[in-house]
Amino acid sequence: MPWMNLKATGWLRRAALLVMLVLVVALAVACGDGPPTRGAQSPNPAPSSPLDPGRYGGSYSGGTATGDTEAGAQFARWVLEQDPQRQYITDAVVRNEQTLGIKVNPQVTKADVQRLMEALASGMARQFPGRPLTINAFYQSGDKLAEARYDPNSNQVAVQFAQ
Repeated sequence: MPWMNLKATGWLRRAALLVMLVLVVALAVACGDGPPTRGAQSPNPAPSSPLDPGRYGGSYSGGTATGDTEAGAQFARWVLEQDPQRQYITDAVVRNEQTLGIKVNPQVTKADVQRLMEALASGMARQFPGRPLTINAFYQSGDKLAEARYDPNSNQVAVQFAQ
């Protein structure tokens, strides 16, 4: 049959990669493969911008993973590990163990961002249980793309895209 000889197109490969990334995040969440929690707070105040580097962490695996606590920096590193080719996420920062900021590549679609933020909210909820959480996605320029809010009471994630 002629349709069986078609080569995978770029969008098909990208969709397959996104599905793999979401599955890896979901599997890691389900298996408890997140970083261990450490509750030590930094004596320094949090930076003013959600994308400013935190006290802990730094350059990591081709991106930047930081946090204002060691547990936050470990979770930011875990986030980058879920996308080792940096096709979706380039940087991650965690603030107060309740807010995750990620920078995404420009070619990522809104549908990709929606699925990614839902998967990351699940992973963060497992790592920092019982807390309302916020995941912010930013363009490389630093402009806000979307915000996801996780409600621990309903276990629901609501994603809102910037206008």
